[in-house]
Amino acid sequence: MKSTLRTGAPIFLAAINMRAGLVVINPLLPILKSEYHLSTFTQSLFSAIPLICFAGTAIAMSYINRLGDTNRVITLALGLLAFSLIMRATFGIPTLLIFSISMGIAIATLNFMLPVWLKENVEGKSGLLTGTYVGLMGTCVSISLALAVPLARATSIGWRLAMVPWIITGTIAALWWAIKMPQSSHPKGREREPHFFANPLLKNRSAWALALYFGIISMLFYATSTWGPTILSTKGFSLQGASWVIAGANLFGAIIGIAVPHYLSKKSDMRLALIAVSIFTGAGLAGVALDHGPRVIIWMTIAMTGMAIVFPLSLLLAVLKSSDAKQTRLLSIMMQSIGYVMAATSPTILGKLFDISGSWNKAMFFIVALALAQAFISYEVGKPTKIAS
Repeated sequence: MKSTLRTGAPIFLAAINMRAGLVVINPLLPILKSEYHLSTFTQSLFSAIPLICFAGTAIAMSYINRLGDTNRVITLALGLLAFSLIMRATFGIPTLLIFSISMGIAIATLNFMLPVWLKENVEGKSGLLTGTYVGLMGTCVSISLALAVPLARATSIGWRLAMVPWIITGTIAALWWAIKMPQSSHPKGREREPHFFANPLLKNRSAWALALYFGIISMLFYATSTWGPTILSTKGFSLQGASWVIAGANLFGAIIGIAVPHYLSKKSDMRLALIAVSIFTGAGLAGVALDHGPRVIIWMTIAMTGMAIVFPLSLLLAVLKSSDAKQTRLLSIMMQSIGYVMAATSPTILGKLFDISGSWNKAMFFIVALALAQAFISYEVGKPTKIAS
């Protein structure tokens, strides 16, 4: 196991900033709203813009892949991510929004390339390494959420200080990959992928099921992570306390999420497990909507744990259900383009439902319904069959 983890060290380093630098803005939304008088719609754009970029980048991956082999593309993406993190903290709201675009492109490229890197380098241990790097992403998200408000209030620099740790780690990761990882400007032995609309998997029912499954998972995560601190602040928690609850729940889920994919990767039929986790998630979200006070911590932990389990499983399924690295790339493109278009809508829909109803409790039943839809589609994606070529 130690040798496997050493082999996966490069993607662990790459994974540190794949969510932390993005979600750090979420607990800061009330601060930004007060300082810049932002509407609910504008606040939701901070999550929606990167997600739209995730989808658009996935569609354009056939062009991005021409930049070089897998290592080179990952290195370029990490460099763009580090630059975007720096620029987001430089000025004000326009800069935050503009460089959310380039940050979204960089993270989308990493989302796509890391499963491909696993398929090319350590396919036999993909369950362990997928769980580990996604667990690391979740751990860094927890740290980001926990530190954001205290750092924002620590000095006169304000909300910009909350982004500094992720600027540092992002820069280190980009430099390490540029110096240490071998890379070629020409993909070796790789056929040119078809354009998105020529993807043969677009005619495959199982591929569509997996894309929709990934989309629902992403809708749940980004709606909850965007508005979670704000929702908890209406249930008896301070803004800092709400951020710590989300951070703690996310960390617990990330720890569980490391082990579960490794265990389930050994099972040929995952249907019962996927359905159970989806119901588990929905129950937690319903508890957050209906309850109040300290018990909400338990409900939020249940919901975030469910989300933390299924996200690495969806990435793992892209590896397990594909026959080779080429099909993994095609399936990842399809999953992420369709899935992140879906995800981009959820923070805005949840915010709009709050504007209409005036109640976060009522608005949250939208994401409870999403969890039930996830349970329904789990039956298809959990079948013990590979996707036909």
